[in-house]
Amino acid sequence: MAALSDRMMPAPLVFARWTLHGDGRLTAEGMDIQLPPKEWQVLRLLLVSGGALMTKDRLLERAWPHGDVSEESLTRCIYSLRKHLKADKGFIKTIYGRGYRFTCSVSTEGDDAPRSGQGRLAHICSACGQVRHG
Repeated sequence: MAALSDRMMPAPLVFARWTLHGDGRLTAEGMDIQLPPKEWQVLRLLLVSGGALMTKDRLLERAWPHGDVSEESLTRCIYSLRKHLKADKGFIKTIYGRGYRFTCSVSTEGDDAPRSGQGRLAHICSACGQVRHG
């Protein structure tokens, strides 16, 4: 697996007191959690969705593009993410029979932005999660 340069690393995404980093870390006040790759990818997809419904099929297709995987894998992934978010687990809303929606506002963390979540807004591609500033 090739290492990503800092340029290719997705920009950190900030929501509430949390920051999701491009290296797979989820951080908050005094917490630094290294997410497994699929959990990081699913959370990132939810964050960049802009609050829109992410269907189960779309999440499975994006997070497990080369594998035959069941909905059970996605369900376990969402369960684990909610455990990490603790009191903020309600940010991931289940739309029964359809998918999931992220209910908290999300911004990108700019180089000059404070860590309080007041980062610059940017365009975030909902398909790949890449950020374009400006």
